[in-house]
Amino acid sequence: MTPAVLTVRGAPVLGTFSKALTGSAALNFGTSGGANCAAGCPYHPESTSAAAAPERARCYAATCERRPDRQALAAKLARHDETEPAALVAVAAHELAARGWRLPWFRVSAFGSVPAAVPAGFRRMMERLTAAGTPVHLPIETARKARTYRQALAGSGAVVRESVATRRRWLSAPGAVSIVAGSMEEPPRDRITAAKRTAAERTAATGRRCIVCPAIAAVHLRTGSTGAKCGACTACAAAGVDVVYPVHR
Repeated sequence: MTPAVLTVRGAPVLGTFSKALTGSAALNFGTSGGANCAAGCPYHPESTSAAAAPERARCYAATCERRPDRQALAAKLARHDETEPAALVAVAAHELAARGWRLPWFRVSAFGSVPAAVPAGFRRMMERLTAAGTPVHLPIETARKARTYRQALAGSGAVVRESVATRRRWLSAPGAVSIVAGSMEEPPRDRITAAKRTAAERTAATGRRCIVCPAIAAVHLRTGSTGAKCGACTACAAAGVDVVYPVHR
């Protein structure tokens, strides 16, 4: 499948997501738990990780894709699964160029994950986004894959954020990282409390600044705050900040 075919079929590659400011965009390479998602991720639907605890936390993206009202999203992600990653990047770059490369926020993998091999054109796309002043969130689910992308994107301006799964890794991993805190068995406020405690532990161990994701906290507390949305908060695009996400659906 080529970029031209995708365009002719009227299927834009970029998408949106509710936690971001209006005008933001996301590039998803496929389904959550699909071919790009490492089974070593503890939130993978069929995780092989010793840290997996489905009763406490699950892949919120995979859950979302199964909802009856998200059939169009699931179909789009399935189509991306069948498309060469470089072709997706090419179409995404065309769509971003039409917006002048300047967005309030750009998220890679709001659903699914990046391919194990860095797609052709991906570094150039990151360079053009960051040069235009667009903050980029690029989460990657394993240390090995994060290293691959950090090496490939060094000097591009994009921050690769490793999603860590264990307390040991959280307290020792170098560079920008994130973690999920709390349990689905807890009330939302207790999950935020757990996230604050987890953030404090990272700062105490490493000296790095660490925050609780305000977008998820706002959802849990039902504040409806626009100021908490991705793009208003740019922590996930900052190399010197680590982030804790209270567990959510």
